[in-house]
Amino acid sequence: MNGLMKRAIAAVTTLSLLVIGLMLSGCGSNGDSGGISSQVVGGTASVGAPLAGQVSLKDSSATPQVKTTVIGNDGSYAIDVTDMKAPYILQAKGSAAGANYTLYSYADGTGTANINPLSNVIVASAAGVDDPAEAYNKDDSDTRKRISSNLSASINTLLTKIQPLLVRYNANHTNPITGKYIANHLDLDEMFDNVKITVSNGILSIINAKTSAVIFSGKVTDIANGNFYPGNVPAIPAVPAAPTGLSAVGGANQVTLTWSASANAVAYNVYYATTPGVTTTSGTKIANATSPYVQSGLASGTTYYYIVTAVNGAGESAASAQASAGTSTVQTPVPNVPAAPQGVMAVGGTNQATISWPMVSGATSYNIYYSTQSGVTTANGTKIANVTSPAVQSGLASGTTYYYIVTALNNTGEGAASVQVAATTLAAVPAPTAPAAPTGVTAVGGANQVTITWPAVSGATSYNLYRSTSSGVTTATGTKIAAVTSPYVNTGLIAGSSYYFIVTAVNSVGESQASAQAMATTNPAPVVAVPAAPTGVTATGGTNQVSITWSAVSGATSYNVYYATTSGVTKTSGAKITNAASPYVQTGLAAGTSYYYVVTAVNSAGEGVASAQATATTTVIAPVIDGAALYTQYCYGCHGTLGARTAAQIQAAINANRGGMAKFLATGSTPLTADQVAAIAASM
Repeated sequence: MNGLMKRAIAAVTTLSLLVIGLMLSGCGSNGDSGGISSQVVGGTASVGAPLAGQVSLKDSSATPQVKTTVIGNDGSYAIDVTDMKAPYILQAKGSAAGANYTLYSYADGTGTANINPLSNVIVASAAGVDDPAEAYNKDDSDTRKRISSNLSASINTLLTKIQPLLVRYNANHTNPITGKYIANHLDLDEMFDNVKITVSNGILSIINAKTSAVIFSGKVTDIANGNFYPGNVPAIPAVPAAPTGLSAVGGANQVTLTWSASANAVAYNVYYATTPGVTTTSGTKIANATSPYVQSGLASGTTYYYIVTAVNGAGESAASAQASAGTSTVQTPVPNVPAAPQGVMAVGGTNQATISWPMVSGATSYNIYYSTQSGVTTANGTKIANVTSPAVQSGLASGTTYYYIVTALNNTGEGAASVQVAATTLAAVPAPTAPAAPTGVTAVGGANQVTITWPAVSGATSYNLYRSTSSGVTTATGTKIAAVTSPYVNTGLIAGSSYYFIVTAVNSVGESQASAQAMATTNPAPVVAVPAAPTGVTATGGTNQVSITWSAVSGATSYNVYYATTSGVTKTSGAKITNAASPYVQTGLAAGTSYYYVVTAVNSAGEGVASAQATATTTVIAPVIDGAALYTQYCYGCHGTLGARTAAQIQAAINANRGGMAKFLATGSTPLTADQVAAIAASM
């Protein structure tokens, strides 16, 4: 029920509302300075409060055209896109509640393109960029195509990710760009009142404006994987209290109502009837009314009964106490023609003006009269017949003020004119031209590099650099380095060489003429000395390997090791091991062998002299003695199985010839060695 009520309020708030697909019918003009355009992009530019500023629209022509219009005081804007090429990208710049904003939106063609904090996010997400300004400033078709192909998916991803927040404000089914969106502090607009949505350094942040708690944080190019914190969604406010102090004062065919404001209310509804006991179900509803409210066109000599309710995002309050008033009994005939339009608004843009007004009860069509002189009337103004609001008059002169009145018509005739309003078109923007050639280009050489600098060129969006090793470099003969900025450091150059440079400036129109040539010579290559002989060379033997270490040598980039199995090894007699590093372990060597080593240091200048010789001997691995087999062979026949014995006990038994052990000596057999005795003892 609350959703239906709020949508009804929004539907009645039609000051400058641009409905999708509707874009202003009817032309009939008696003048030659502009007609009503049927090709329009428009919508609402708001951050909760309407933006006070301008909207610029850039088309997709090879040389993009840009049109700008002033934002209406209700946040509405409309731009004539006749003879412009879709799709369009839009930029709104303005202020609200003391803060400045620059927001972006997108339109595939004519129709509605609202500009708000969510449309700003969607443009960056669809373009795949960290900053939506980048998408607006790029004048390439690829960016437009990328936004167009990704737009629907980006909208769905964003709305899905922040669904609990949107549900809180009854905005979960609203397309932020093409949906019905009014700066009326309800639904999506109420959400913008209560949260702060920013895109900075590629990060999308949604903050609770009252508590500063983070509702969402994540990369604008990867919203699906961002972090949403539902517990930080703003709390639902209380439904407003019923309005108090309602009074009604009758007049000639009208009644004026006044009431006191209710806390938390963002709008009010009036209900009336000609019988007492009026309720919200029995009365005729007037939505989005403000105090004082004047209801005109009433029957004379009649009593009208009124109640008022207050509205916010949580719902509609209870009704106020009833008030009544009678219209005067003077038989003033109620005119059959419509009343004069109220609240007419006109804002200027690029060769256009947008005129908007609320609908008039009983009107079936409207006429606009305009002039470049103040005091326009239906008699002296140029008439544009059968128009609808908002009407975008195109083809106007630049920097010119136009004056307007509007009349309402029905089958009885044409009503009285509205009060005069005025709009001044924006000053003409000169057609873009290619930038001038850069001046003041300088080049300074360094170590294998040159630094090129130049002052900024007015109107340039980027710069190209051309380089050659021969004087007289041109854009045709030079090596091109595109999209550079000043200062530019060109690295990887040859030492002690001269390089020649020119610079051009670039914008959407094209490339400038080349700058004057600048030249610089890189620093000469440093003189490199052959490194000294390594010192502190040592060699340590191990099992089939030798570890060689040495102290680092200043200026060396690598080391060579030479070795041999005879003393006096040199660079010519030894076997060479290249690119060695200390410590170097040489493996796979013969056991029990001496090896001799020298080491040399190497750099770009060559190989230095050899170090002093170092030597090391690999170790010999003793064979494994099987003590159990020896016992079986020499002892078991006489002694059988014995308990544990020490090597000393066994050797003493042999010496004492126990068991005839001495026969080995007598018969010439090999006696047991000390190691064999120890192995036998270990096996027992």
